[in-house]
Amino acid sequence: MTALIEITGLRKQFGGLTAVDDVSFVVAEGEIVALLGPNGSGKTTVLNMISGALAPTSGAIRLAGEEIAGLGPHRIAHKGVARTFQLVRILPSLTVGENVMAALAFRHPPVWGGAAEARVETLLEEIGLGGRGAERADNLTYIDQKRMELARALAAEPRLLLLDEWLSGLNPTELQVGIELILSLRRSGMTVLLVEHIMEAVRALCSRAVVMNAGRTIADGPTEAVLADADVIRAYLGEDHA
Repeated sequence: MTALIEITGLRKQFGGLTAVDDVSFVVAEGEIVALLGPNGSGKTTVLNMISGALAPTSGAIRLAGEEIAGLGPHRIAHKGVARTFQLVRILPSLTVGENVMAALAFRHPPVWGGAAEARVETLLEEIGLGGRGAERADNLTYIDQKRMELARALAAEPRLLLLDEWLSGLNPTELQVGIELILSLRRSGMTVLLVEHIMEAVRALCSRAVVMNAGRTIADGPTEAVLADADVIRAYLGEDHA
């Protein structure tokens, strides 16, 4: 398989704190890969560096062979990277449809007018908010705000989608719908790197998993083998469970 994102020797320091320490892994075109680890292990910091929210202290991030480390978020987005956030970020004074349309206006190339309106309706239908484009975004439930945020990310038609705990907070029925939605993205050819704590979803979605602890990579391989690894169990549950 062809590598889409290649991370080599990635490091991020905040003063005397090393949040990410020499992390390397590859995600191939069309893969759904889980980036796992206990809280504070550096997972979201890695996503922030891939998406351009943070510049690495050192290391390389290549998208389809092109170095993107240190570029601004808008430039990385235009190259085909989109993301959701651990804490949902919406434009609360706009409607649901306007939130998604904003992403269409700022993508590369932008989409305007009737084509944008039609695309908004299609995206909202795909993620389970069909017919609700005229509602105010701040009136949505938390779960529906997450759906809207995903539609906004998909509006950019990304090559790489970064999902930061997008499935958290869903009830069992919603979780199954969310899993199927992400699987449908893979069937369309999209590559997904997801940070997730729901192991049911990780097993259902991800053929591979990369596990971090205290800023470093401790495992990288087939999901079931990684989740059975003694170092991974120790990182999540402590020495007594390893």
